[in-house]
Amino acid sequence: MGFFDKVFKGDKKESSKNEQKQSAGFTPVVVTTEDVPRTLQETALKYKIGVNTLDMRILHTVTYIKMDEKEGEWIEVEGDDWEKFNKAEILLSPSFVVKQSYEIEIHRYKEEPWMSDLLLHIASNTEKNRVVCTIKSGSILRDTEDLVGKIKSLIHKKMVRSRILIGLWDLDIDKKLDELCAKARVEGQYIVPEDHTFDVAVCYASQPAVDDELILHYKKKQETPEDEDRVDYSKRGFIQAVEKGETIIEYIKPRPGKPGRNCLGQYVPVKEPSETNRPDFRVSENIAVEENDERILYIARRGGYVVFKENTYDIQDEMELEEVSFKKTGSIDAGVETEVKLHINETDVMKDAIGTGVEVEATEVKVEGNVGASAVVLAEEVVIGGQTHQSSRIEADRASVNVLRGSLKAKESAEVTRIESGTVEAKSAKVGQMIGGEIRAMEIEVDVLGANATLCAVSKIEIGKMLGENNKLMIDASRIDAYHNEILSLEERVQGLEKEIEQLEAVIAEKRELEEKSESAVRTLKQKILEDRKRGIKPKPAFVAKIKQFQKLRETIGKLEESLNSLKQSLEETKSRLLAYQDMVIHATVTNRGAWQDYTKIEFHLLYPLMTLEYTPTPGAENQTVYLKKVEDEGYEVAVKGAEEA
Repeated sequence: MGFFDKVFKGDKKESSKNEQKQSAGFTPVVVTTEDVPRTLQETALKYKIGVNTLDMRILHTVTYIKMDEKEGEWIEVEGDDWEKFNKAEILLSPSFVVKQSYEIEIHRYKEEPWMSDLLLHIASNTEKNRVVCTIKSGSILRDTEDLVGKIKSLIHKKMVRSRILIGLWDLDIDKKLDELCAKARVEGQYIVPEDHTFDVAVCYASQPAVDDELILHYKKKQETPEDEDRVDYSKRGFIQAVEKGETIIEYIKPRPGKPGRNCLGQYVPVKEPSETNRPDFRVSENIAVEENDERILYIARRGGYVVFKENTYDIQDEMELEEVSFKKTGSIDAGVETEVKLHINETDVMKDAIGTGVEVEATEVKVEGNVGASAVVLAEEVVIGGQTHQSSRIEADRASVNVLRGSLKAKESAEVTRIESGTVEAKSAKVGQMIGGEIRAMEIEVDVLGANATLCAVSKIEIGKMLGENNKLMIDASRIDAYHNEILSLEERVQGLEKEIEQLEAVIAEKRELEEKSESAVRTLKQKILEDRKRGIKPKPAFVAKIKQFQKLRETIGKLEESLNSLKQSLEETKSRLLAYQDMVIHATVTNRGAWQDYTKIEFHLLYPLMTLEYTPTPGAENQTVYLKKVEDEGYEVAVKGAEEA
């Protein structure tokens, strides 16, 4: 602590002592005032004492009003006469004014025993039209004469010290305090367990005016990122796509506010609403207009993209673009369900119609030219007239691609003129030429097959002409994504059930063996008990216990056999579902209308039991169909039919 700290601390102590000395000799005074806090401050200055050493008592309150603030004389309102003016039509008039005058006794502050541990606070909202009292948790209410009246007086005192008018908008404070004070009367004192808050005065809250607003919802949804922490700047909302029934524009009409009056008696005005956005545009027949008192809604009658031309909003479903690129348009996320059809016209083989890294999503996408690196196309219908980059991705219900180097996934059909090391996954795939790459589909047709390709189908592979070597042709349902997870799950289920059945059969066999060994002895015990009963001898407890133990063993075996039967039934059901997939494999065919080439490998993958049947065609053999033929003991082998066999 420095020297000045000591001096200042000494000054504070001396000042406090002086204030206490002066306030101790302060004689109470009675004054009439309209501003209690200012009067207390002036009194403290006059007697050179701290305002916090003073307290006051309200002796009398008078309320004055003017129906028009421009009038000269104030009208005194007495008693119940106030209720004539305590009405919304009067209080919410800007001309009406109200004030209060208080006769107070100012005296030295002295803490009374009943309030020594009472933590009571008054607070209001910003507009001051609502005032609340909080008795804090831990406060001790001590039983004393007229405790409710004393706390109510304390509340009023705090209110007027905050310039809040009393007795005009007060709520039933007595009722709020009765419950708390009753507990103090019963127990002598009551410790408040948690904050107890209640309203002490409520007047009229104002309602702000509503300014008119034009909301372009179709634009806002393009601007809202799905992930707040990551913004994709390639998606700039070049096309504002909407779905049928979607609200695309909303006009909020201006609404006047309502003035208020706060608990200080002050009139609270509100500004007039602004009206600067009233619609002056037209809409086409593709947009419905719904209007009520508060707003006008413009709703899409069809899916498509929103266009604004010649002061008219419309929804169209077809759009032609020269190209889609990061620089010119950014990604286009029109949505598959919006009925938007895009036609991208760039045909220059040296350029990309859909540029590097952009995404295009619409109901239909027709591209005359090429699809660039890392580009993504999502649609119900896709047509690609050029070639796709090896890192591009196409997903559609139905797709037609000229030259595929990337990946193509179609829920229904995929047609490709030429595959160059690309991958196709579809329900049915038809390919003109294929050099490398992979196809996975229910049915596959390839007109001309080059080298190093993998074809995986469920029911049929048909090749018009094979020109290349080292091709792998597989019939395998488990490698088709649509079936893979379920087949894997069924296979795991079969293995799990077989293991459970094996373990349970071992347990049952063990208990059956014990039953057989015990059966003769139990029969002897039963005979012994029967003989004893005939002679009037009570059966030995040990004999009875052994018989009960044997009966419990049989019950256990019965329950285990029920569980075993249930497991076997589940196994059969699971096998039948698995065999339904296998049935497709069993009836599948691999056909080559041309001649087989070297290093061609054909595989049939059975699901139950898991087995791979392989076949290597004879190079040069023509027009053959490879299939599975049933042999003895319900097995299968690869068979061939064709020109040579005929």
